[in-house]
Amino acid sequence: MKRLLILSWLLLILMAAAAAYAVNRLGGWQYALYRLQYGDSGMYEHRKTLFERMPDRPGAIVFLGDSQIGLCEWQEMFADLSPVLNRGISGDHVQGVLDRLDEVLRHRPEKVFLEIGVNDLLWGKTPAEIAGPYREIVQKIRQARPDGQLFLLSVLPVNKKQRALSTGNADIQALNGEIARIAKEFALPYVDLYNQLTDASGDLSPQFSSDGLHLNGLGYAMWKKQIKSYLYGS
Repeated sequence: MKRLLILSWLLLILMAAAAAYAVNRLGGWQYALYRLQYGDSGMYEHRKTLFERMPDRPGAIVFLGDSQIGLCEWQEMFADLSPVLNRGISGDHVQGVLDRLDEVLRHRPEKVFLEIGVNDLLWGKTPAEIAGPYREIVQKIRQARPDGQLFLLSVLPVNKKQRALSTGNADIQALNGEIARIAKEFALPYVDLYNQLTDASGDLSPQFSSDGLHLNGLGYAMWKKQIKSYLYGS
């Protein structure tokens, strides 16, 4: 009986350790709590496996990131450029992008526009903690595509008057500071979308968003204006 009890405890410890590892790999306990609250727990795998089944598109222009990327129709916005790939996943975070980067790089992209990080803040990560895997993303893209172009986009502002959120613009600005430093370290363009989307109080302007987090059509029109020169060279 004593031996059986010991084995049972060992099994429970192993199961707890495996669960802890899995949760940490996905973004930590804050991630798990966020997902229990907001859902979309299967979105990442659904989109990731879909992307993996798509044909190779050599020389693609890739928009890579979270829902801010995923919710825009980039192919239609830049219909005269081809191919344009949307690799945004709602709820994604820096480790998630890093884990699916091989699928992006198989297209040997000519340009990559990267916007990621707000969900990490929502899950309780600090800007310094986010900077590590973010830098790994940049390193991997630069190593795989030394002749390609990589553009690091600021994380967008939020408006907590419109939506209750667990992070705010002070944290977002701190994260953008980390991203700007990484851009300087790798001699890459840093595209400041943040300051183009704020109102007089420094929040995401209601004219650009109806929920305080995601952009509407006017918001994406402003985004397009800020990156147009990087796509067309003028």
